[in-house]
Amino acid sequence: MNERLAAELELLRTVYPDAELRDDLWARIPAYPLPKEIWSRTSCEVAFRFVLPGQPPYAFWVRPPLRLASGTMPQNYTDGVETGFGPGWGQFSWSAEEWLPGADVHRGANMLRWAQSFALRLAEGA
Repeated sequence: MNERLAAELELLRTVYPDAELRDDLWARIPAYPLPKEIWSRTSCEVAFRFVLPGQPPYAFWVRPPLRLASGTMPQNYTDGVETGFGPGWGQFSWSAEEWLPGADVHRGANMLRWAQSFALRLAEGA
């Protein structure tokens, strides 16, 4: 694991202590909180790809696949996707509004801010 990835993982674990990294590529947060009034459950696993600073990240994956509290499938979402953590994931299409990482992992865009941005999409519901 290179220094940047190690620093990104260390920073991610300041908020998500159980976060893990597989093959320097896939990150997983075992219990990501969900707004209970929107979703059919209160938490789920979340996976996402770890990227190098010059590459903007795209998408995040949830397991088990999610449904809104009404029972319907959310928009911009696909079930039955495989990740570096195996099969049985749902994928949300999601991209960073701005991806300008700094030389220091604590400045600018980073994997922690990316993971925290999922809450914005999950708060949207539909």
